[in-house]
Amino acid sequence: TRDEYNELDTIWQKVRNKMADIEPELPQGTIGPFINDEFGLTAVATIALWSDGFSMAETRIVARDIRDRLYELDGIRKAELYGVQDEQVFLKFSTTKLSQYGMSIQTVLNTLIQQNVILPGGQIDAGQQDVIVEPSGNFRTVEDIENILINIPGTEQTTLLKDLLEVQRGYLDPPKALANFNGKQCIVISASVTPGVNSVEFGERLTQRIRDIENQLPIGYVLEYATFQPDLVVTAVNGALNNVYQTLVIVLVVVMLFLGFRTGLIVGSFVPLTMLLGLIVMSMIGIELERVSIAATIIALGMLVDNGVVVAEDIGTRIQQGQTKYEACFAAGQTLAIPLLTSSLTSILAFMPMLLLDGSTGEYAFSLPAVVTILLLASWFLSMYMTPAVSFWFMKAGEPTSEATQDKQTDPYDSRLYHLYRGLLARLLGNRTFVLLLAGGTLIGGFMLAGTFVREFFGPSDRNQFLVYVDLPAGSKIEATDAAIQRLSTWLADKDKNPEVTSAIAYIGTGGPRFFLSLSPIDPDPNHGFLVVNTQTGDQSPHVVERVRQYFADAMPEAEGRVKLMWLGASEPGFMEIRLIGPDSEVLHQKGGQLVSALKAVPGTLDVRHDWENKVLKILVVVDQARARRAGITSRDVALSLEAHLDGVQATDYREGDVAIPVIFQAVDEERSVFGDLWNINVYSSARG
Repeated sequence: TRDEYNELDTIWQKVRNKMADIEPELPQGTIGPFINDEFGLTAVATIALWSDGFSMAETRIVARDIRDRLYELDGIRKAELYGVQDEQVFLKFSTTKLSQYGMSIQTVLNTLIQQNVILPGGQIDAGQQDVIVEPSGNFRTVEDIENILINIPGTEQTTLLKDLLEVQRGYLDPPKALANFNGKQCIVISASVTPGVNSVEFGERLTQRIRDIENQLPIGYVLEYATFQPDLVVTAVNGALNNVYQTLVIVLVVVMLFLGFRTGLIVGSFVPLTMLLGLIVMSMIGIELERVSIAATIIALGMLVDNGVVVAEDIGTRIQQGQTKYEACFAAGQTLAIPLLTSSLTSILAFMPMLLLDGSTGEYAFSLPAVVTILLLASWFLSMYMTPAVSFWFMKAGEPTSEATQDKQTDPYDSRLYHLYRGLLARLLGNRTFVLLLAGGTLIGGFMLAGTFVREFFGPSDRNQFLVYVDLPAGSKIEATDAAIQRLSTWLADKDKNPEVTSAIAYIGTGGPRFFLSLSPIDPDPNHGFLVVNTQTGDQSPHVVERVRQYFADAMPEAEGRVKLMWLGASEPGFMEIRLIGPDSEVLHQKGGQLVSALKAVPGTLDVRHDWENKVLKILVVVDQARARRAGITSRDVALSLEAHLDGVQATDYREGDVAIPVIFQAVDEERSVFGDLWNINVYSSARG
């Protein structure tokens, strides 16, 4: 879907309807289409489950149980598992042995499929009750598979399946996706929350539930947080509160120093009330407290206090000049309403262009101008109504608000400070040419100095995390990727070399869950890996990033490593994409390589790459269609025979409890590993059985 659309539920439903309409037109054997409308879900926490002494099959059972128990928490939307190693039952056949029996792969497959069924055999009417009849045949143990009787073609004899081939129980080979935590193989459980749920409060309940679950697990299982967003939320909120407290202290001290104790308290109460009113309005229009809105409150704090100070100071001055409190409060509101509104609108309009931003950046930054607008308007409103009311109740009539005397008729500007200020203004006005030249030179110098600064709308984040992408050449096996990431994880866990690193979660063959809104997980591929590294503090992350980059250059020549700090905003700062379009793929690949080389030569560039990667070797099996037809063989028979020999084909499922374990028909390892012996693979005709 496009970035400017917000009503996504309606759009997704339309997409589903369209896909359902075209499904009958797709080629036979097509799986799908599937609609993933939860791609943008963000995991509030990812929990690594690893064990010492338990198999991955046993760990998977425990992980599924933990996932089910997490669904009992109020506010949880989805819990997913990553790094699960799926079990399989392998039927390892030898081409030579099958030939001795005159047996084809299809014969064995048909026998397995026909026996391993769960079908009703009807019902028996037993008076007031119906009794269901169910024939046996479903595999209940692996031994049931081994003891299947297979008819030997051309004879009336049978043989046990285990005498014909090897039955082994193992894991998906090669695995599709792996995960490890601090170098230990693990299963990751991600938890995302429903919109509107307080992630900090949810994080507390989640932590308590994880502790309870871990205490009930057998000794050897460990649950650890790989990423935990509530801590970062608490840090961000505490930072905002810190700024509020600092603003209050500064305002109280400065206002009390220059305007008096009572006036200082009046202005000091203005700031938290403005913040509370702003929060109420934000809640009413659906703006939540998140990083951008919190940053907006910090920005607005420095501006919203001005309205309260100006009104309180004007009321105090009028009272000193002899007006009653009622007259002073009423006159201050009448006099300053339009000027202060104009001043507030000027600041608001400075942020308005951000509302015109399109796409994901505009969506991400929307709350910044919106919150600033809300708080500044709330500040103006309260300065017009709250500040005069509080001043009327608590400001003493005739109370001096500066170093002036108590006499109401005394000029409030007849003090030493004002005399010094008046003298400075007189000198500046008397030297207009010099002042104008100085101001112009300062302006030009400011522009020149600004040109040397790094200009980023959203800069790097202060998170104590950074990202590592590990890319091996296309076509690399997932085991090679896993070995490279294991070596990197071991080095990261070395406290002598990386004392700042607290933990690292790695995903091999996949990008894992989205734990950060602006982060898109990598596409699943055996040659790709992804790590999230946690450091003690956010200040340490840049130093460790440079160290990891150097490690890639020195110790991992077989892999391309991209190391990145976390960022603020919808897109990564400093990230640029160039798209090449053309009809000839060979020319595009060549020009893409030239462009990459040219960009790498530009000083300051990092991680230059193109998404086509390298070409992957392929063996093309050309079928002589005329000879194949005479032998009763089709291209489909050739493809299935090759797949069964090399990768294996699924024959049926072995059901164990509520888990369906695929039964895979595959050649023995000795025959699969012979690279140059493809022409000796037997091809079986599906027509002959």
